[in-house]
Amino acid sequence: MSQQLVLSIDSTADNFRWCWLSEEGQADMESAASGNLQSLGAAIGNLTQQAWLLVPGAKVVTRELEYSEKEKKHLRNLLPFQLEDAVVGDIDDLHFAIGEAKAGKVTLAYTDKSWLRSIFTQLSGIGLEITRCWAAPHLLPFAERELVVETSEPVEPALDAGTVTDLNASPTQTWVLSLEHETVNIRFAEQQGFSVPMSMVAMALNLLIGTQHLADNLPFIVLRANAKARLNVLKMQLPEALVPRVNSELLVDEWELDYQGKAIDLCQADFSQRLPLERWLKIWRGVGILALVTFAVYLSVIMFHIHNLNTKSLALRKQTEAAFREVVPNGQSDDPEKRLRAKLQSLQPKTMTGSVTTMLAGVLPLVAANPDVTVKVISYTAETGDMMLNVQAHSFNSIESLRTAINGQGFTTEPPVVNVQGDLNVGRLKISKPQH
Repeated sequence: MSQQLVLSIDSTADNFRWCWLSEEGQADMESAASGNLQSLGAAIGNLTQQAWLLVPGAKVVTRELEYSEKEKKHLRNLLPFQLEDAVVGDIDDLHFAIGEAKAGKVTLAYTDKSWLRSIFTQLSGIGLEITRCWAAPHLLPFAERELVVETSEPVEPALDAGTVTDLNASPTQTWVLSLEHETVNIRFAEQQGFSVPMSMVAMALNLLIGTQHLADNLPFIVLRANAKARLNVLKMQLPEALVPRVNSELLVDEWELDYQGKAIDLCQADFSQRLPLERWLKIWRGVGILALVTFAVYLSVIMFHIHNLNTKSLALRKQTEAAFREVVPNGQSDDPEKRLRAKLQSLQPKTMTGSVTTMLAGVLPLVAANPDVTVKVISYTAETGDMMLNVQAHSFNSIESLRTAINGQGFTTEPPVVNVQGDLNVGRLKISKPQH
């Protein structure tokens, strides 16, 4: 796993302790530190990231409740109402988290909703997104591996070799007590635990023995602290009946916990992890602002160039219209440029692509030589050098023989389109200039 930030807070939420877990999930003790919210923000470099949160056991209450199989799908809605007569205040003010449900029993953890929300809000303000949250006593491991274990005097009944690992076989018969500062965290079941001041340990354990009906079947006790002297202090606080049941005294650091166990995660319901929109917003806010500023500058430059082009276009249109009015004082000026081009073209001499005299001299004698053909209209187009003859004759062959004769003079004549009108054949011959 990648490095993970773990936070721990006190009941007043004004002091924070933090530590990083290594890629193997082990606490990196060199990274452990403490301080206020500002110190925490400075330690993480004020960067947006995810974190795990440990809250005091005194702030979280756990209860084991029963349910029927038909209620299993609706536990989140039904279980809180089983506690309605047992809690002080309105259950709507509490945040509930549900543990693993099996064999008709489920553990329910609850805490003050507004208090937990204020913690999440404070941490969010410095860029921390809480993805997992537990009560600190719930992470106390029932079995310790890879740790130096100091075993006290043999207990009755004595355990086999490897006592610490054997405790994990039936964890509900083992209680784990950990001394942290002046508070003792107690885990007495897989998903249940609590915290008490050190002066109240004996009373709390006696009450627990009574409620659990364990007077004749006392559990084994595992003690944890970060110094031998503190282990002795913790042991002195035990009820006299539990002192012989102390099976292990472990010298461990407070961050060496069971992060991958079955403790109830408080990040449920309203506090469950959602799409990290706020974190994404903070990450991309700078990029978004830069993109917005860039777009605004780009848009401003484009609008400036458009304004300049419109100004030049308006001046050019005015010049064109003024020139048009000099040539055409009156008349429409909807498209002066087009009208000026047409006017200029009309004033230019036409390019002569052929000589009308040459064509007439070549064609008319052939027409005169064919008495059946009468020419009705002669037209000539100077631009193309083409001549059109509208002719009529009593026989189509007469018109066709005229076309053949004209082609024989070097001209090009398209096949005529001939219509019959009464006893006359009327057609049109298109004659092009001689081919050189």
